[in-house]
Amino acid sequence: MDELTITESDFQQMVMADDGRPVTTSLKVAKYFKKRHDNVMRAIRQLKKDCPEEFWLLNFEERDSVDARGKRRTIFEMTKDGFVMLVMGFTGKAATTMKIAYIKAFNWMAEQLRSLAMSYNLRRNELMLEYRQEKGIASLAGKTLRRWQDRKPELEGEILSIERDGQYALLLS
Repeated sequence: MDELTITESDFQQMVMADDGRPVTTSLKVAKYFKKRHDNVMRAIRQLKKDCPEEFWLLNFEERDSVDARGKRRTIFEMTKDGFVMLVMGFTGKAATTMKIAYIKAFNWMAEQLRSLAMSYNLRRNELMLEYRQEKGIASLAGKTLRRWQDRKPELEGEILSIERDGQYALLLS
């Protein structure tokens, strides 16, 4: 495993978004590092004994999962920091190659999330600008309508008066 090519699809398999943060699972670590899941779980549980509680709580979450055969099993979900802490103990060239690939996968997912956030913010800002413009137009239209409502009776009265005056003038000539 000298040269490892990881595709975007692989990144999506290795790292996922959970509540806006990139995470992976003990199952995925076992798969990509070609280790038995029970050995990965043992390494994670050993970390729990060695790590400060605050670090542990922020970076590892024990979950129940159902595998492809319908069997219920416990897995750990971990952040990038939890992943790095776990795999620091994995050794060898293949492990180093996979560590690099996983770090790239986490960075890729973080970029995807950042891109979505930027896209959201851009669209939100565009909509806020459009909203303010439309509100300004509506406000101006409202003021203009109010002015029309105030002036309309006066103008209609003047028109009627002039028409009446014009009628009289036509009759006399």
